[in-house]
Amino acid sequence: MGAATIISISKKTNEVNRPELIYRIIIDILGLCLIIYVAPKLSMELIWIYVFWTVFSTATELKPVTISYGDQLTVSFAVHISSLFLFGLPTAILISTISNIIVDATGKRGLNKLLFNFSQYAISIYAAYIGYHYLLPNNIEHLNLVNHINLREYFPAMFLSCIIYVIVNYTLVSTVVSLHNKTKLLRELTRDIKLELLHFASLVPVSLLIVILYITEPLSILIVILPLAMAHYSFENYIVLRTETKKTIEALADIIDKRDSYTSEHSLRVANYCREIAEQLNLQPSVVETLDTAARVHDLGKISVPDSILLKSGCLNPTEREIILGHSQVGYDILNNLRFYKSGAQLVRCHHETYDGNGYPQGLKAHNIPLGARILAVADAFDAMTSDRPYRKAMTREEAINELDRCSGTQFDPHIVKAFIRYLTDENN
Repeated sequence: MGAATIISISKKTNEVNRPELIYRIIIDILGLCLIIYVAPKLSMELIWIYVFWTVFSTATELKPVTISYGDQLTVSFAVHISSLFLFGLPTAILISTISNIIVDATGKRGLNKLLFNFSQYAISIYAAYIGYHYLLPNNIEHLNLVNHINLREYFPAMFLSCIIYVIVNYTLVSTVVSLHNKTKLLRELTRDIKLELLHFASLVPVSLLIVILYITEPLSILIVILPLAMAHYSFENYIVLRTETKKTIEALADIIDKRDSYTSEHSLRVANYCREIAEQLNLQPSVVETLDTAARVHDLGKISVPDSILLKSGCLNPTEREIILGHSQVGYDILNNLRFYKSGAQLVRCHHETYDGNGYPQGLKAHNIPLGARILAVADAFDAMTSDRPYRKAMTREEAINELDRCSGTQFDPHIVKAFIRYLTDENN
């Protein structure tokens, strides 16, 4: 949203699978057909408008904001949609196409991404155009023909157009990412939905302001460059702070894992198991993301446990055991102060609660334990059982599965154990 574009959609592979290739070809053909369709309607009399707005659009594409998983946003939405309102469909598609060619070519993103980017933008703009003219009063071709804009009269059409543009743009990009990474489309659509909505909400007023200023005095749209840049800069700073916080906390959790050679990369494995269990249970993507985030740092509270206790190979005395048992509460206390981790902090606190109520720190029972914490408990236990420890050798996968099954209904949620065993069995076949 904002506008979404394809820059780097996978860290795993650059290979294009068959479904993705077919999808890309369809979008490319549709986009190129739209560009060919509007080309004859362009007028040389508007050449300076084309030049100025292309430069404007290119500038908004040059510095995208990277959010999680490589998704990137720009503020070009404000230029695309305002040019559509002011000058009509041909001009809007022209400037978005040229600016994307310039940016993608200079950024050396490759021909495939270049074709897809300007094609999906052309489709998004055309869809917005249809919604715009569906509600536009008096059958006006575009607002550059009016001397005064009545927001009460034009706002419904403009707002509908903005919503359609965002939905189509975001869906087209999320679909190609989903096909490329072989993930569920719903997960890609909802992965960062709150951030997307925030970005969209900040750009709609700017788009309307550009239209109003241009109708009043064309050169006055230069006034909007500063607030547009500030909105982009503020959003970018928020994302950077959010990303750096996540990386710092995860790095700290990894360091804690590495204090004990037997638990190195434990949190990474547990997070992977949690995602697989969540997939088996068909949980909402937002729930999966919260669980994944919490699982990566679930042992953060062990920062409060001295090495003499954490690495002790013998039995713990009551005092030492009390310190160990306190690590989940310490982890909660740390994470609950961070906005990004607030929703997952409770999962960290409760991941040692047991289904029969004999766990810690609160002695919660059955469904009083958050679902994510119940999933985390199973994943955590399985990885612990299948890893070597100073006091015992690792169990085999079959032995660990049998132990999960034996403790189902007492230590673990039976429904979650069943889902995890199903995943482990399917993976082994």
